[in-house]
Amino acid sequence: MDIVNYLVFGISQYTMQEFKSHKSLESYETFCCGWVMHSRRLCKPPLIPWVILTPSGQVCSAHCTCMAGVAESCTHVGALLFMVDACVRLKEKATVTDEPAYWNLPSSINKVVPEVGHRINFISAAATWRSLNRRIDGENHNSPALRTHPAKTAKDTPTPEELAVFYREISMTGTRTAILSVLPEYCDEFRDPIQPIHSLQSLANGSGLDRSDLPALQKHCQTIGSIADVSEEQAVQIERRTRGQHTSSLWFAARAGRITASSMHCVYATDISSPALSTIKRVCYPTCGPGTAATSLGIKHEETARQAYTAQTKDQHTDQQVETCGFVNPAFPQVGASPDAIVTCTCCGKGCIEVKCPAKYKDSTILDACSSDDRNFCLHVVDGQVHLKKNHQYYTQVQTPTVYNREL
Repeated sequence: MDIVNYLVFGISQYTMQEFKSHKSLESYETFCCGWVMHSRRLCKPPLIPWVILTPSGQVCSAHCTCMAGVAESCTHVGALLFMVDACVRLKEKATVTDEPAYWNLPSSINKVVPEVGHRINFISAAATWRSLNRRIDGENHNSPALRTHPAKTAKDTPTPEELAVFYREISMTGTRTAILSVLPEYCDEFRDPIQPIHSLQSLANGSGLDRSDLPALQKHCQTIGSIADVSEEQAVQIERRTRGQHTSSLWFAARAGRITASSMHCVYATDISSPALSTIKRVCYPTCGPGTAATSLGIKHEETARQAYTAQTKDQHTDQQVETCGFVNPAFPQVGASPDAIVTCTCCGKGCIEVKCPAKYKDSTILDACSSDDRNFCLHVVDGQVHLKKNHQYYTQVQTPTVYNREL
């Protein structure tokens, strides 16, 4: 059977032109896999290709129920032709029992099901096709088909002593190499000398104090208060790794269970004997979700505001620097603060920057917003100067890092 002649040079009964279906010549892969299925809909019933052949093996016509079957030269038609060719060749080859060895053919597959990795056959279709041809022709019948080229073995395998010298020379370079991190002799060099901070959120699990009264909770907190402590090294570690704020996963982990600057006003205003549920959730379960439209607006303009502040004040101070930050004071480990920036200069020292972008007044100027008599707006005009309202939650938020940071 001349499969190439039909798929490439065969004449279509519809267009009267040559098929030129070179891609279908690779349909032996479909035959070797033992399935004639939809390309992207594996759960659908198997397709039904058919061919009309003469006794001499000439292909008169072909068709398939797939989308490309009307072209008479799809991959499934090609797989069927390869199957017929293999059957004919097997019929011509007699085994020791004088029966055709049809067990050599790939088994059919009606449904694709999940399977564990070590049971999946990863042999390529090309290697399977060559192995099948050898079996049909009776050549190298027992030879494995897993490898088409002889394995290359290392001639000079290093001795343990040579490897030890090699690893020691790598270690002496000072480069943190991955192979050294898994060797017992060198893995201690990769251990973080600063132990990670304890998750305060885990303290709520298994305490057995659900529905307890306030005195019992306060007594329990006194017994575990030291768990929130952080060392000087841990405080430095937290500050460095939480500068990205919402972009840092550690930022949310360090906030959980601590009273942060943004939640300080809510904690101050709530009743300790019956705290608001929203306040408890805000302190104990900070979320890294998408947030609201108002918070998204503030995040979007935060960097723009920092750059505008720097450009406007750089000529008014000496050696001014504006940097992002995040910190926990070891003296007050239950409190955390991460202002939007820390400003330093040799003339005034240090200060914190909080960027606010009220969505309600995104199209207004600051003076227009101050003159709106909006009690919820954070600013007001006093003696011709714009000031932050002292009874506003933003005032508490700004004062928190100023009070609890030793350097401000």
